[in-house]
Amino acid sequence: MMFKTLLTTLLLAVALPALADNAPLSVNAQGTYLPKVNFPVWQLTLTSLENDITIQSITLNRGNCLISMEGRGQNVNKRLGYGQTLSFTTPSNSSFTKCRPLELSVQTSKGVFTFNW
Repeated sequence: MMFKTLLTTLLLAVALPALADNAPLSVNAQGTYLPKVNFPVWQLTLTSLENDITIQSITLNRGNCLISMEGRGQNVNKRLGYGQTLSFTTPSNSSFTKCRPLELSVQTSKGVFTFNW
């Protein structure tokens, strides 16, 4: 039984990054400061690699980080064409350790895609 669990874990570890490699989106994350108020945030930008995709919902770090956008990442329903972007932020601290992106799940019209850093 231990062998099956280990084998399943190993296969998932190999398969999940491959799924993100075929995702119809690319994701960029960077620590920055909001202009005028000098408040530290992580800014994440989704870029469409498809002609027509709809972002339905977004979950950062399994729901443990606040998404600063209307609806907090739920019911986004934003249609993107090829090369178009959707950006959002999450509050952080001055050392950018709070809510550092580790996992982003994006529910789309093409399926759910998970990105890991």
